Amino acid sequence: MNDTPILLVIALVLSFTLILHLVKKRVNLGFATMGGGLLLALLAGLSINEITRVFIYALLDRATIELVVDVFLIIVLSKMMEEYGVIPKMVENLEKMIGSSKSMLFIIPSILSTFTATGAAIVAAPVIDTLGENVGISKARKAAINLYIRHSWYFVLPLSVSLLNAAYIADIPLIELIKAQIPITLACLVAGYFVYIAPIKVEKKGLSSSRSKEVALKALLYTSPLLLCVLLVIWVPFYIALIMACLLTYLIRDKDKRIYDVLVKGQAKGYNLIFAVAGIMVFKDVIQNIPGMQQLMQEITGLGIPVWLAGVLLAAILAFISGSTQIVTAMLYPLLLPLVPPQEIVALAMLIYTTGFTTYFISPIHLCQALTNEFFEVSIAELYREYYITVPVMFLSGLVTYFFLIS
Repeated sequence: MNDTPILLVIALVLSFTLILHLVKKRVNLGFATMGGGLLLALLAGLSINEITRVFIYALLDRATIELVVDVFLIIVLSKMMEEYGVIPKMVENLEKMIGSSKSMLFIIPSILSTFTATGAAIVAAPVIDTLGENVGISKARKAAINLYIRHSWYFVLPLSVSLLNAAYIADIPLIELIKAQIPITLACLVAGYFVYIAPIKVEKKGLSSSRSKEVALKALLYTSPLLLCVLLVIWVPFYIALIMACLLTYLIRDKDKRIYDVLVKGQAKGYNLIFAVAGIMVFKDVIQNIPGMQQLMQEITGLGIPVWLAGVLLAAILAFISGSTQIVTAMLYPLLLPLVPPQEIVALAMLIYTTGFTTYFISPIHLCQALTNEFFEVSIAELYREYYITVPVMFLSGLVTYFFLIS
């Protein structure tokens, strides 16, 4: 390498270090990635005018605006379903209809995975705790079920901000990334069922079952906003599907609250996600506008390191340290995806996402995990022992899928 690539490597390391440091200090991810992007641009020799142009273009780009709107509407839908009592009614009627604690241990975290707020696994924890007591499983097993079954859906769930963000950064249709990751979700759900649910033999005390048509219709009614959104996204833009789901949620609401109180009060933390995705898109554009960046990546891969292996190693490290898949996709997609043929972009995007998600999932600073451990009073070591089969399945299914897709 000549001096220019070496300087770019130093600039990237310093930029990534700044982002990780700021995230550790609980600075909003958007401001952290913008700060890292600014430092990278300055160290790479971009002028103030060039940096300003890149930032403005990134923020006004159609892809950024669409992503911000989508994320905003996801936040709105989650909050409306919670505040208007739709989620509690959905859970209540599903329990009445199904009647089996064993089945509900699989169904509840699956359905509540659509509630995507940061740390939202805690929403299902009290229900899982009661169901787990009914079948006599340990606290660590309850925690593992609550976390693993829920997160298995985030490879294909359109409501996942991380997945949506990944598709936009990679500049590939969301549905294409979802289709590539269906095998991972299926493998995880199968593993989760056979490791955590199938061994349950006898229920100490089951739920009372009501098979009445009225209960079934109510369960369908209160689940309908989620079903509508997931189905509509196949045919219409995601923001339209989300708007329709929000309107339906309002129409079937169980509680009367002012729309202002639902959407504005106490929402600062949720709306921080909007700044996060905007900052990520800025960082992506900074990397794409730095002269010599692609030459640098080509020289690195010219050392004999396969692009997929570089993606796996870097994604695993970044996600575990940062506790974020969005940092992984923001940093690695712009660097690595241009290095592979067009027909392999979706496969590599899937592999990087899956690897990053796997190590994010077990990261000590993964908020869902931390809150779940606190609720069930289990240590991280106890939880890791529950993961010895299921977490390797998560990663290996992605690796196998990658080689199948590029073959």
